[in-house]
Amino acid sequence: MSYYKMSARDRIIVIGAGSTGSSVAYNLKRATHSEVVLIDKGGVASGMTSFSTAIVRTHYSNEVVAKMAFESRKFFEANRETLRFYKTGMVTVVPSALRKRMEDNVDMLRRLGIREEILEVKEASKMFPWLNFDADEGVSYEPDSGYADPVSTANFFARKAMDLGVKFLREEVHRIENTQGQAKIVLRNGKEISGASVILCTNIWTNKLLSQSGFAKGDLLPLKVSPHPVVIYKRPNGITGLRPVVNDLANRDYYKPEGESLLLGGNLRSELDEADVDPDKPPPQVPFNYIADYSQRISNRIPAMGNAGFHSAYYGMYDNTPDLHPIIDSLASLGLPNFYCCVGLSGHGFKLAPSLGEIVSHLVTGEEDPALEYFRLSRFKEGKSIFKGYEGIGTVG
Repeated sequence: MSYYKMSARDRIIVIGAGSTGSSVAYNLKRATHSEVVLIDKGGVASGMTSFSTAIVRTHYSNEVVAKMAFESRKFFEANRETLRFYKTGMVTVVPSALRKRMEDNVDMLRRLGIREEILEVKEASKMFPWLNFDADEGVSYEPDSGYADPVSTANFFARKAMDLGVKFLREEVHRIENTQGQAKIVLRNGKEISGASVILCTNIWTNKLLSQSGFAKGDLLPLKVSPHPVVIYKRPNGITGLRPVVNDLANRDYYKPEGESLLLGGNLRSELDEADVDPDKPPPQVPFNYIADYSQRISNRIPAMGNAGFHSAYYGMYDNTPDLHPIIDSLASLGLPNFYCCVGLSGHGFKLAPSLGEIVSHLVTGEEDPALEYFRLSRFKEGKSIFKGYEGIGTVG
């Protein structure tokens, strides 16, 4: 019998096979006896996951997300060889005006059991002599953070899911419908698949899919597709090897080692989050003047990078919500009662993927989870956006 004509009863369809969607499919199969189908037009990790800088950190400014990051980091560490997780540690630097905010934040993280400490600038300079600190800056260090491989992580979840019986389809979903109490997806080839539930893990393509499904602009989700440039450098002699990630909130940048000899530089400037572009038409290339300005900033923080070689640059794209935190909720308010979403990850998706999969499984199965109230869609209309401790610094959380 054709797969497309099989019974839809109890079938759960997950659209999007990045790190989040693959985690969702895996966790749903573990939590239910349902048939679970994972579908993606390009294959596993073919979307924004493959562009992720894949930092794994726990320095978040609100307790709910910090707990998620902590649990997710445990997952990365437990599977470090397969996920290629490198525990480099992470240094966070804030301007003097945010030192008290950082100290309070670290107190909260330590209460959760997260290892992080405040460092005096002299102490930080001794520990990390290749970094340049201003005398009045605040510095913290979390030794257990680092980075992983995004494609390996998504494939890990997808393989685990398929080992449990999840079916994977490499097809493009053209539109979604709610018909006679059942969720239905219509593929680009015209074939239809129905299910009891559909979960959108569609990242930057969410509103495009809703538009193709007949939703007017005013009925779309509060999401912007924001390009974020990443510059890759060849590190000079003297700062090669494993080095900590640097979360430079003072300059609103971050720097992440890649292997033994490269360094990736990203941007935390909130003005980038206001852009909104067509997800299928990213900017063609990172402008030279941006690379020049960024190179100056990074060499101020890491003086040896003044002798670094330019390797390449690219744009990753975030699906940003107004408060830069995810939407995990039913889409019943859009007239789609059998549809759910885990979107608007705002640059946090990869590092939170293990926890996001569990939370979505709780949403679909009806299990209580305090995070579901936190990430509800209605919070924006209610004027109850999620607190960010470092306002104006973009997707720090």
